[in-house]
Order: sequence, then structure tokens, then C-alpha cells
Amino acid sequence: MSLSTPWAPTYATAFSYKARRAVPKDLISVCVTNYNYASFVLTCLDSIERQTHSNLELIVVDDLSEKDDSVKIIAEWMRNHQRRFYSMKLVVHDRNQGPSLTRNTGFKNAISEHVFVIDADNEVYQRAIQRMYECMQDGGFDAVYSQIEEFGDRVGIGFADIWDPDEMRKNNYVDVMALVKRAAWRRVGGYSHIEEGWEDYDFWLKFIDLDLDVGYLPEVLCRYRVHGKSRTATEALSAHHNLELIMAFRHPLQVLPKR
Repeated sequence: MSLSTPWAPTYATAFSYKARRAVPKDLISVCVTNYNYASFVLTCLDSIERQTHSNLELIVVDDLSEKDDSVKIIAEWMRNHQRRFYSMKLVVHDRNQGPSLTRNTGFKNAISEHVFVIDADNEVYQRAIQRMYECMQDGGFDAVYSQIEEFGDRVGIGFADIWDPDEMRKNNYVDVMALVKRAAWRRVGGYSHIEEGWEDYDFWLKFIDLDLDVGYLPEVLCRYRVHGKSRTATEALSAHHNLELIMAFRHPLQVLPKR
């Protein structure tokens, strides 16, 4: 699938900053996707600002938030924290596109070949990006994910486990919060739009289709917020059966997923 399609999202840049120095060799781009999450996004951004990995680029993609003042809040935060980052950019879609194309916009704007993906209602612990980057460098992986902690309406430890294509074909246990090489993202054709959800599951199944190497870091590094407004709690749950059929159609050599 080409990533340069006639219907590719168009967007405006609401804020940008770049330090006047050479691009660091260990620069990591952090892509935050936001849609009407003004009540959560600052906590997410604060957790990124506190990362122990020094050289970071911050890209926030707003998917045309019209129900709150997300863009204003994010732009103000960026102005107040720009010295922490090598570069920053806030882009706003001209029309709502959904999470897949919003993540693709982040990858397209990234300077680094290493991109960490996170939705604006989630958070990361201080060593998250550093540890995933170390794991990726040591293992030569195309992507690295960690164990997650659930908080909010449900509290506990997530279900992430060692990368096993056979198990992943049956059930998705890898969250979207992961460090991904841009080369791998390009190779799988980016994130695909799926109307009712499971875009992240489809993304990882494409890694299996192409036999890409994914590493699991068995440390609790990311925090997943469970709340009633999340897409998983609304659209994806009600469309469960349809999504199973979509996954089977899109990945015909794999076992029908049972979630």
C-alpha cells in the first residue's frame, strides 16, 4: 500500500520549534495522537518531558479536536517546554481522520528513524523510551514493546508477553505504545484505517505477514488509561464479531483471531 495517496490527510502546523544544532545520532521521535483529550493530554506530555533519554523530538498530531481547546493547551505547553526537546511540532488535521491516519501523519513528520507512539490519554514511566531504545539497539529489532499498567476505571497489569506469532494470530496482547523503526512502518504500509477499530492489531499482524522482528521488554514502562471515552471501550467492543471477520479477510494465512 502506498503511503502517498490522493486522500492522504492534509494538515496545518500550529506550533514548531527546532534547536540550532546537528541532529543527535540517538534522537527518538515521540508521536502523540490527540482527539478531544484536553483533560488528559498535559499529563501525557509531562510524562514525556520527564524521560531519562535526553534527545527527543515531540510531534503531536491533533485529529481536529472540536469539542475542547486541545490545540490551544498543547501549543501553550510546547512554548513552555521547548528547550527540553531537540524539536517540536504540533500539526492539526483539516478534517477528522481517525487514529490510523493520525499516527501515519506523526511518522511522516518524524525526523528520527525511531518513533515511539502513544495516544494522548496514556502515559509513560521515566525510563520507558530509554529502555526500549536500548533493547532495540541490543537486539536489532524492528519494533519493541513493554508490559503495560492499566489505570483509571480499571487498575492492574496488562497482558503483554513475549512476541510469539502463533499466539498473536489468536489474540492481540501488544498495545500501540511501542518504539517502531520508520523503515518497518514504511514496509508494512503504515497503519491502515479500519472503521470500527483494531488498527493496532492489524498493524502487528502485518509485521507477522512480513516476518519482521519484534522484541518484548518485560518491564512495566507504559500506562494505559482505561476510561469510557476510549475507542476500545466504545466502537471496538460492540463491533467484535465484524472485526474478527475483517482480520481474517485481511490476513488470510492466519488463524481467525479470538479475542
